[in-house]
Amino acid sequence: MRRQIHIHTVQSRACPRFLPAVCGMAILAAILSPGICQAQTETPPEEKKPGVMIRMLCVQSLTGEEEQATLATKTEDGKWIEHDTTTLRSPFITSWFRVPRGTTHLIRKNGQKIISVGSFLISQDSERSIILLFPDKTKNTYRTQVIDPGKLGFNKGKILIINYGKIPAMVKMGKISITVNPGQQVVERIDANKDEMNRLLVAYVDKDRKIVPCYDHSVSSNPQTRKFILLFPDQKTGLRAMNLSEFGPFE
Repeated sequence: MRRQIHIHTVQSRACPRFLPAVCGMAILAAILSPGICQAQTETPPEEKKPGVMIRMLCVQSLTGEEEQATLATKTEDGKWIEHDTTTLRSPFITSWFRVPRGTTHLIRKNGQKIISVGSFLISQDSERSIILLFPDKTKNTYRTQVIDPGKLGFNKGKILIINYGKIPAMVKMGKISITVNPGQQVVERIDANKDEMNRLLVAYVDKDRKIVPCYDHSVSSNPQTRKFILLFPDQKTGLRAMNLSEFGPFE
C-alpha cells in the first residue's frame, strides 16, 4: 500500500505558526520605513560660507557728511560684483559684512559710472578684519589700514592704541601708563572702574625734554567692549586723540 504524504496538510498547519513573526516583521518595517526615508533625505550640515567678516572704522568721511558706499570686487574682465552697502560718517564703526578674500573696493555710483574711492586687501588666512578708513582729500579717496584682531589678540576687554603722529606719545588711562612710538600699535587690557569711566591722558616730550599734555578726557572703560585710541598729529597741540568703543560680536 502506498503511503501518501499530504504536503498541503503540513503547509496549512505550519502557516499559522509563522504568521505572527511574518506579520511582526511587516509591522516593524512599516514603522522604520519613515525613519529610513528621513535619514536618506536629511540635508547635510550647512557648509562654512566663503569669505571673511569685516567691519570698517571710518575716521572721517571724504565729504564730511554721511555718504553711501558699496563694497564690491572687480572681475578680471572688468565687471563689478557688489556685496553690500553701508553709510559712512565721522567717526563711525559699521556693522559686520562678509566679503571675499583678496581685494575689495569701496565704490560710488554716478549714473552708469562706477568709481573706486578706496580698496583694501584681505589675506587668505584671515577670519575677521577691521578696516580703518582715512580720507585723502587731495586724491578724493580713502586710505585704508587692515587690522587682524585675531593676530593682535585684540578682543573684548582690550584697547588698541595706534600712534599716527611723528613724535612718541605718553598715554595714561587708569593703571595703564605707556609710551607709544610713531607708527607703533599696542594692545592693552581695559582697566575698568566701577562707574566704567577712566581718565585718558595723552602727552609727549618736547625737544627740551619737558612733558607737554595734549589730551585730557574721561572715556568709557566698559570691559564688555573693545576700544580704539588713535593718535594723530596736530599743529596746535602736537597730538590729537580719537577714541571709539566697539561692541560685539568679537569672536
